[in-house]
Amino acid sequence: MNLLENKDILRSLLFQGDQLNTLAGGIAKVNFNIENQNDGFLITVEAPGISADQLKVISERNSLHIFANMNHPAENLGVMIPLFYRKVDLPIFANTDEVEAVHHDRKLEIFVPIGKDSAKSKKEINIKQI
Repeated sequence: MNLLENKDILRSLLFQGDQLNTLAGGIAKVNFNIENQNDGFLITVEAPGISADQLKVISERNSLHIFANMNHPAENLGVMIPLFYRKVDLPIFANTDEVEAVHHDRKLEIFVPIGKDSAKSKKEINIKQI
Protein backbone atom coordinates (compact mmCIF):
# COMPACT_ATOMS: atom_id res chain seq x y z
CA MET A 1 0.00 0.00 0.00
CA ASN A 2 1.35 3.40 -0.99
CA LEU A 3 0.72 5.84 1.87
CA LEU A 4 0.94 8.83 -0.46
CA GLU A 5 -2.15 7.63 -2.31
CA ASN A 6 -4.27 7.47 0.85
CA LYS A 7 -5.88 10.92 1.09
CA ASP A 8 -7.24 10.35 4.61
CA ILE A 9 -3.78 9.67 6.01
CA LEU A 10 -2.29 12.67 4.20
CA ARG A 11 -5.07 14.97 5.42
CA SER A 12 -4.60 13.74 8.99
CA LEU A 13 -0.82 14.27 8.87
CA LEU A 14 -1.21 17.78 7.45
CA PHE A 15 -3.79 18.66 10.12
CA GLN A 16 -1.45 17.46 12.89
CA GLY A 17 1.46 19.43 11.44
CA ASP A 18 -0.66 22.57 11.20
CA GLN A 19 -1.81 22.23 14.81
CA LEU A 20 1.71 21.62 16.12
CA ASN A 21 2.97 24.67 14.21
CA THR A 22 0.18 26.79 15.66
CA LEU A 23 0.82 25.57 19.19
CA ALA A 24 4.56 26.18 18.96
CA GLY A 25 4.45 29.66 17.49
CA GLY A 26 0.96 31.09 17.29
CA ILE A 27 -0.22 31.49 20.86
CA ALA A 28 -0.29 34.75 22.78
CA LYS A 29 1.17 34.68 26.27
CA VAL A 30 -1.41 34.23 29.02
CA ASN A 31 -0.82 36.22 32.22
CA PHE A 32 -2.17 35.05 35.58
CA ASN A 33 -2.47 37.13 38.72
CA ILE A 34 -3.85 35.93 42.07
CA GLU A 35 -4.75 38.64 44.56
CA ASN A 36 -5.77 38.05 48.18
CA GLN A 37 -8.72 40.19 49.24
CA ASN A 38 -10.55 40.50 52.57
CA ASP A 39 -13.48 38.37 51.45
CA GLY A 40 -11.78 35.99 49.01
CA PHE A 41 -9.36 35.62 46.12
CA LEU A 42 -9.41 37.41 42.77
CA ILE A 43 -7.78 35.53 39.90
CA THR A 44 -7.18 37.61 36.77
CA VAL A 45 -6.35 35.93 33.47
CA GLU A 46 -5.21 38.15 30.60
CA ALA A 47 -5.49 36.14 27.40
CA PRO A 48 -5.30 38.32 24.28
CA GLY A 49 -6.42 36.51 21.16
CA ILE A 50 -8.56 34.01 23.08
CA SER A 51 -12.31 34.53 22.95
CA ALA A 52 -14.65 34.11 25.91
CA ASP A 53 -16.26 31.10 24.20
CA GLN A 54 -12.96 29.21 24.31
CA LEU A 55 -12.39 29.76 28.04
CA LYS A 56 -13.50 27.22 30.65
CA VAL A 57 -13.35 27.23 34.45
CA ILE A 58 -13.95 24.02 36.41
CA SER A 59 -14.21 24.08 40.20
CA GLU A 60 -13.18 21.08 42.20
CA ARG A 61 -12.61 20.61 45.90
CA ASN A 62 -9.79 23.02 46.84
CA SER A 63 -8.78 23.80 43.24
CA LEU A 64 -9.78 25.53 40.03
CA HIS A 65 -8.93 24.37 36.52
CA ILE A 66 -8.70 27.26 34.05
CA PHE A 67 -8.16 26.44 30.38
CA ALA A 68 -8.99 27.26 26.78
CA ASN A 69 -9.42 24.96 23.80
CA MET A 70 -8.90 25.75 20.14
CA ASN A 71 -12.05 25.63 17.99
CA HIS A 72 -11.82 23.43 14.91
CA PRO A 73 -13.42 23.23 11.50
CA ALA A 74 -16.41 20.89 11.19
CA GLU A 75 -14.35 18.18 9.46
CA ASN A 76 -12.24 17.63 12.59
CA LEU A 77 -14.95 17.34 15.22
CA GLY A 78 -13.90 15.58 18.38
CA VAL A 79 -10.33 16.90 18.35
CA MET A 80 -9.60 19.31 21.20
CA ILE A 81 -6.28 21.13 21.34
CA PRO A 82 -5.57 23.10 24.52
CA LEU A 83 -4.30 26.65 24.15
CA PHE A 84 -3.38 26.81 27.83
CA TYR A 85 -4.14 25.08 31.12
CA ARG A 86 -3.61 26.21 34.68
CA LYS A 87 -4.57 24.52 37.93
CA VAL A 88 -4.90 26.86 40.89
CA ASP A 89 -4.72 25.21 44.31
CA LEU A 90 -6.94 26.91 46.87
CA PRO A 91 -6.90 26.81 50.67
CA ILE A 92 -9.37 24.53 52.43
CA PHE A 93 -11.53 27.50 53.51
CA ALA A 94 -12.16 28.67 49.92
CA ASN A 95 -15.83 28.30 48.96
CA THR A 96 -15.72 26.69 45.51
CA ASP A 97 -19.53 26.47 45.43
CA GLU A 98 -19.83 30.26 45.07
CA VAL A 99 -17.15 30.96 42.44
CA GLU A 100 -18.02 33.75 39.98
CA ALA A 101 -16.33 34.36 36.62
CA VAL A 102 -16.67 37.46 34.42
CA HIS A 103 -15.06 38.11 31.03
CA HIS A 104 -14.61 41.72 29.91
CA ASP A 105 -12.00 43.77 28.06
CA ARG A 106 -10.12 40.59 27.06
CA LYS A 107 -9.70 39.64 30.71
CA LEU A 108 -11.21 36.81 32.70
CA GLU A 109 -11.78 37.66 36.37
CA ILE A 110 -12.60 34.82 38.75
CA PHE A 111 -13.64 35.54 42.33
CA VAL A 112 -13.41 32.76 44.91
CA PRO A 113 -15.05 33.76 48.22
CA ILE A 114 -13.92 32.59 51.62
CA GLY A 115 -16.44 30.21 53.18
CA LYS A 116 -16.90 27.01 55.14
CA ASP A 117 -18.15 24.61 52.49
CA SER A 118 -16.42 23.39 49.35
CA ALA A 119 -17.91 21.58 46.38
CA LYS A 120 -17.86 17.81 46.70
CA SER A 121 -17.68 17.24 42.94
CA LYS A 122 -16.45 18.98 39.80
CA LYS A 123 -18.64 21.58 38.17
CA GLU A 124 -18.21 24.02 35.31
CA ILE A 125 -18.46 27.69 36.23
CA ASN A 126 -20.63 29.86 33.97
CA ILE A 127 -18.54 32.74 32.57
CA LYS A 128 -20.56 35.95 32.32
CA GLN A 129 -19.65 38.29 29.46
CA ILE A 130 -19.82 42.03 29.96
